Amino acid sequence: MKLLLLPLDDRPVTFVYPQMVAQAAGIETIAPPRRLMGSLLQPADPAKLMEWLEQASASKPDALILALDSLLYGGLIPSRRSPVTLAEVLKRIDGLKGWYKRSEKKPAISCQASIMRISDNYDNTEEKDYWAKYGREIYAWSQEMQKLTKNREGDRTQLRTLEMRVPPDIRQDYMDTRFRNFQALKKCLELVRDKQLERITLSLDDSGEVGLNLVEKQLLEKSAKAMNIADRVSVYAGADEVLCALIARHLTAKAGSPKVALVYSNDTMGEIFSRYEGQTIARTIESHLQACGVQVTGTYNTTTAATAIDADFALLAHLPDSRQGDHVVLPGLPNLSAIESERSVQNSIQFLEACHIPVAIADVAYANGSDPQLMEKLFSKPDLLKKLWGYAGWNTTGNATGSSIALAVAHWYGKKNNANVDLPLKRCLFVRFADDWGYQTQVRPPLKGALPGNELAALLAPYVLRIGKCLDFTPGSISVKQPWNRTFEIEISLTPAEATAGAF
Repeated sequence: MKLLLLPLDDRPVTFVYPQMVAQAAGIETIAPPRRLMGSLLQPADPAKLMEWLEQASASKPDALILALDSLLYGGLIPSRRSPVTLAEVLKRIDGLKGWYKRSEKKPAISCQASIMRISDNYDNTEEKDYWAKYGREIYAWSQEMQKLTKNREGDRTQLRTLEMRVPPDIRQDYMDTRFRNFQALKKCLELVRDKQLERITLSLDDSGEVGLNLVEKQLLEKSAKAMNIADRVSVYAGADEVLCALIARHLTAKAGSPKVALVYSNDTMGEIFSRYEGQTIARTIESHLQACGVQVTGTYNTTTAATAIDADFALLAHLPDSRQGDHVVLPGLPNLSAIESERSVQNSIQFLEACHIPVAIADVAYANGSDPQLMEKLFSKPDLLKKLWGYAGWNTTGNATGSSIALAVAHWYGKKNNANVDLPLKRCLFVRFADDWGYQTQVRPPLKGALPGNELAALLAPYVLRIGKCLDFTPGSISVKQPWNRTFEIEISLTPAEATAGAF
């Protein structure tokens, strides 16, 4: 099998890791040259990506999995920043539609497109410049507008007060950008209706409990239902992991759905608020299981006898004891960098010790990194790592859950087809442990800014060495860098990297 992948941008979690997941399934991928992809400050050129798509599809891949934000705006972040007009965006959609019609072999196309986020902060790193001054005011204004659309719960006097805090030209620009993106998504649903797209995932990142993005979510779900395509449209919390989930969905569509037991690490059963998602952890996990196309055989907590569970693998949702933590501490918000998880850690380890089937771990006790207590216990019992078909503990619940399930599905598919996929699985686990635990929870918190690769390598070295030993995996040449010159993400590459990167 050969898949053509068009990622969201050039970050390691969106560009590199989906290809690693595909390798864990024993399948070949085609991806654009990385230089064509968008970055933090430089959007991709949609025309060049479309040209690449037309050329690359001549090799007749079995399916195409496309991040439409790249084709329409030049990437996820440009989708919020780009001044491109609605007419031009619709023209780009028509270009994709025209190419499909001209294609001799009509490929199966699965797509991702994002519902524009709204962040409750003054960080304009990924937003338009005015977010630095008016971000939280726009967020509050958006919330009040959403309340007015929902059973008229909002307060019009409060709405006018909030409007007065944001200059009219900025309010207009913000609403024009939202309108453009929303109309583009409606047009993409028409492509699904007309069977030019096989399915589409509409992802929400950094979503609160209320806001205009949730109004748009509801309207898009209503449109999908009216078009009778709801079974081919997924709308859920996530973004950077969606390409991995779409790979998993394609594999399950081809080979049948693996049976998965969902196991929660404590008796809250995931009914805990998930940071950055505006909903419970359980709701996010359930949506990602559905998106990956697996068959859930039952939902359990770890007090259930592990030997009684019958499934191809278990998804262990490692939870906080009561409140989800966060390894990122933002000004003006509570410090959740050290939360209670002892009960869950004990339960998770006991389950892993007793379980007789493979396990994928969605480590969601914290946002933005692993639960350090869980990792210490795991690394003290390295035989337990041999049971793992997946692990992730990065960024949001959706990011961690979707990528963990996708890796397990990929490995299940590879095993089912007798592919040699044990080494690719270890490579994926190594990268996730090194990033989610070694970097995000150990190295990153005290950093004040980006570092040269050699300094990063020195800081990360003891954790990488420990991970390799516990996994019984010798990665060979490793290099590290911060590809967007910020602390938020790190790239841990198991192949030779640029001379500026730090190497072990």
